[in-house]
Amino acid sequence: MKYIFLSIPLYLSLSVFIGSNHYSETDTDNGSIEFEIKLVKGIDAYYQTDWVAARDIFSELKKIYPDDPRPYFFESMMPFLEYFFVDQSPELADNFLNLSEKAVDLSQKKLNSHPNDTTMVLMLSGLHGYRGLVAAGQNRHRVALSSGLTGFNYTRKLLSMDSDRPDARIGRGMFYYMVGSIPSGMRWATNMVGLRADIEDGFYELKQAANSESYIRNDAKMMLMYLYHKEGRYEEALEYALLLTEGLPENVIFLYKKAEIYEKLNNNHYAADVYRLIIGKNNNCLQSITKKSFERLKEIEKITLNR
Repeated sequence: MKYIFLSIPLYLSLSVFIGSNHYSETDTDNGSIEFEIKLVKGIDAYYQTDWVAARDIFSELKKIYPDDPRPYFFESMMPFLEYFFVDQSPELADNFLNLSEKAVDLSQKKLNSHPNDTTMVLMLSGLHGYRGLVAAGQNRHRVALSSGLTGFNYTRKLLSMDSDRPDARIGRGMFYYMVGSIPSGMRWATNMVGLRADIEDGFYELKQAANSESYIRNDAKMMLMYLYHKEGRYEEALEYALLLTEGLPENVIFLYKKAEIYEKLNNNHYAADVYRLIIGKNNNCLQSITKKSFERLKEIEKITLNR
């Protein structure tokens, strides 16, 4: 059973609910239109990887409404995304784990006040999953196990809620994908706890979220890009990479993943063009991506010259 309780939140943690609490059902205790407008601006800066501007906005919002978990959540997701997609360094791991503690604490308090709040359940399920993923990657097994078990409990609560909200579909989609990807030799364990689904069920739910008008459609597209890439279905992964980079042209993380997918498809010419684009942007917040793009470009150029 150790496999089940650890694996479920770790796979679920791949689903980045970075927009799931936008336009929330949660009572934010402020009702401020100005707050929501500034939050949208902060989220937009976050999605475009303009993290200096995003941090400034979230810092301002935290001072005005220190009990709202959303600015803390987005701020903690910056080091997580860099850790997840770019560089699994101890520094980024510690930064995320420290920042996410406050987001978890405030989200839990909000859920205690609103027990049926789908948004807070999703946020806590995701946050504990992220913490489990990062802690496991850094061999901090006690934190990984604790976060994994907690995340699993929130996931079960999520599945008991009957909601077609796009954020709930992301949670279900990732959970179904995880269950469907468990090796056949372990299916007896999932059957014991009543878990049945397959990978395509997961992709279906994620696509429904990706096709919605919700702000979190980008999160669903990101996970479809990631999971199709993971499954070796590169043409389908590229479809979502193109959608993401078209809608978020300044997001160097998505550009970098698109270039990686092009390489998998042996389209080195297109990959090189994307790497050059990233180098030209020279994002101050994500210098590691600029460096990696430069290295990949040199490798492609070397391969081309040796032909």
